[in-house]
Amino acid sequence: MRYILLFLSLAVTIISCKEVVVDEKLADFPLHEWPKNIRAVVRYDIPDSADYQLYFVMRHTYQFPYNKLLAKLEIQNSAKHILSSYDLTIPLTDSSGNWAGDVMDDLYYQRIKVLQPVHLTPGIHRFVLEHQMRDSTLPYILNAGIALERIDNTPPR
Repeated sequence: MRYILLFLSLAVTIISCKEVVVDEKLADFPLHEWPKNIRAVVRYDIPDSADYQLYFVMRHTYQFPYNKLLAKLEIQNSAKHILSSYDLTIPLTDSSGNWAGDVMDDLYYQRIKVLQPVHLTPGIHRFVLEHQMRDSTLPYILNAGIALERIDNTPPR
C-alpha cells in the first residue's frame, strides 16, 4: 500500500510540473553604451496567434547611473509597419534602492514584466527599443532586449 501511495504522489508531482518557456533575445551594445540614435531591435517568428507576456531584458554594470529607464517599445510586422507602440518606465532598483535582478560580479541581469499580455499573430515581428532618457548616450549597458512568454490559456479568436 505504501508503494502505491508513493507512486501516486510521484506521478501527480510529475504530471503537475509544467515548464515555463520564456524566449529571450538581446541586442548588443559593443562599446557598452546605448546611444539615443541606436535602436535595439530583436526579431521573433511567431508560429500562431496567441497572447504573450512581454519582458524588458537588460544587462548593465553596477556603474549604470540611473535607477529607472525610460524607453519606447514598438512592435512592428515584417514590413516594418508599427502594430503598437508603448512608452515604458522600467524600474531597475528595489524599494530599498538596491539593484534588482541577478548579479554576477559587477554585471546585473534584469528581466522586468513591462506590459499586460499582448496578442500576436503568426509571422515575423520586430521589437524595437529606443531609450528616452535625457542623456544622448547611456553608459555601462551591455545589452537590451525582449523576452516573450506564451500564455497557454489563450482563447481562440
